[in-house]
Amino acid sequence: KKPKRRKRETDEANDESDEVAKKHKSILSKFEKSSKLAEAKSQQHEDEAADKEEEEEELHDLEPMPQPAPVPEPIYEPTFSTLPTWLAQPTTIEASKTVPFSELGVDATYVKKLEKQGFKNALAVQTALLPMLHPGFDQHLGDICVSAKTGSGKTLAYLLPIIEALKDRAVPILSAIIVVPSRQLVNQALQVAEELCAGTRIKVGTALGNVAFATEQKQLVKMRAQYDPKRAQELNEKASQQYQTGLMERGGPYDDLKKMSLGHVPKYDSGVDILICTPGRLVEHIEHTTGFLLNNVRWLVIDEADQLLNQNFQGWASVLMDAVHGETRPEFMNARERMAKQVRDANSAWSVALPQRQVIKVVLSATMEKDVSKLGTLKLRRPKLVVVQDASTELQPLETEDNVFELPSRLEEFAVHVGDGANKPLHLLHVLLSFVFAEKHEDADSSSDSDSSDSSSDSSSDSDSDAGQVSAASMSQQTGRVLIFTKSTESASRLSHLLRALMPGFKNYLQTMTRALTADASRKLLKSFSSGTIKILIASDAASRGLDIPDITHVINYDLPTSITSYVHRVGRTARAGKAGQAWTLFSKTEAAWFLKQIAKGDS
Repeated sequence: KKPKRRKRETDEANDESDEVAKKHKSILSKFEKSSKLAEAKSQQHEDEAADKEEEEEELHDLEPMPQPAPVPEPIYEPTFSTLPTWLAQPTTIEASKTVPFSELGVDATYVKKLEKQGFKNALAVQTALLPMLHPGFDQHLGDICVSAKTGSGKTLAYLLPIIEALKDRAVPILSAIIVVPSRQLVNQALQVAEELCAGTRIKVGTALGNVAFATEQKQLVKMRAQYDPKRAQELNEKASQQYQTGLMERGGPYDDLKKMSLGHVPKYDSGVDILICTPGRLVEHIEHTTGFLLNNVRWLVIDEADQLLNQNFQGWASVLMDAVHGETRPEFMNARERMAKQVRDANSAWSVALPQRQVIKVVLSATMEKDVSKLGTLKLRRPKLVVVQDASTELQPLETEDNVFELPSRLEEFAVHVGDGANKPLHLLHVLLSFVFAEKHEDADSSSDSDSSDSSSDSSSDSDSDAGQVSAASMSQQTGRVLIFTKSTESASRLSHLLRALMPGFKNYLQTMTRALTADASRKLLKSFSSGTIKILIASDAASRGLDIPDITHVINYDLPTSITSYVHRVGRTARAGKAGQAWTLFSKTEAAWFLKQIAKGDS
């Protein structure tokens, strides 16, 4: 029986070894499969690498890479403008257009006044402005910018509708402010305004620094006592608070309050309806004149705007806009303004119904400024641009960087080369004797044939031959009037002495106008020149803008202007209102390049 048991144990051991062998076999078979796959992948990589090595590299010369055929680009036409629409698309008026004043809605009284002054028809700029400004301050049809050459009648165009709207006023209220860059322009605008205001109660005032500041203050603002116990108590309490804090301001309404009787307050009234002023003096009154308020201003005129905007003048534009559009100080508010402030402060629904202050702004210039940032300081509302131009002149696009310049259509321009400039006075004398005050006989005619660019000896001989022909008696019969421009006051004075020495016959008919003259002296001088008593007026550049002297036949640039704009304003003193005129410019060898390129050829 024992052998059988061993056999059974042996069979069991064999069975166990078979099972182990089967397990090992399955594992080995898996290993073999994975090994074959790895070998196959390795062989595949080797074959691919061998194929790449067998490929031959192509060699190329240094040739440009092939490019696709160029696609033609359409011409770029922008659908927008770099300027606002009102600047890019102005309203143009022909310079030759004239319309009777009666057809423009002008009151019959003023039509008769204008006819007596020799104005029967309105000029181009007047035909454009009068209909826009005639509705008065009851309607705001938008602010107006005007680009019109000098001598086109801009002053009358804005003064006439303003004075018509105020003609029935009995009590002065500051309603219009006209800002101009120089004293001469203030006096000229004042003369036009006074002629139109004759027979009315309209009061026109000026602020230009020709009198003491305190005197101007009394003319512009009138103070009176008003009985108002409640208001007096309020002001006294505020004054006490300021006194206790040590912040009591000098001057102002609280100083005037001390002068009042019990229960009375100072009341400030305007002394003028229309104020014509220079920007610097206007700023002084806004900041230092007690009771000088602009809350009733309805018209604001900026004349010669290009010069005013290019010069700071104490930041006049910002100060003026704050005074016109800002809120009135509480101590100066009237009852209506105090009530409106209470409604606004309470955030009442009625605040939207409060009337807004309407100020019609008129901006005028011979060379309209297109710098939007500068025009933006004026806070224009719904502005329009009106451009007055000759029918034969195509308006240049306002998108260009350069300003648009236009000269009077009947202006003739001449240039005289004066060599090194040593004999410039003799060349000037030759122009005066041969072309301005030429006598109507053979001697004068023969002298006019000489060339202005001859040598100094020829010029002096011509001048000497002409010297005996022009006497004081003959000068009195001359109809020509000449305005000579110099670069400075010193140059003007020196030239005046030279001409008197070279030509004694000019002595009683030659005068000099500079900034040194007082306002009264300037007014008398311009009046004499306008009437023809003075035939030759020598002026510095300060007088080159806005001078509206009728019948100037010649303008002579003795000293070259410093810019194209200055040239335009100088020569614009002649050929005004459709009349003929001549402009002469003397230039030396060193000035020739700039003058011929910028002025003569107009390559600016």
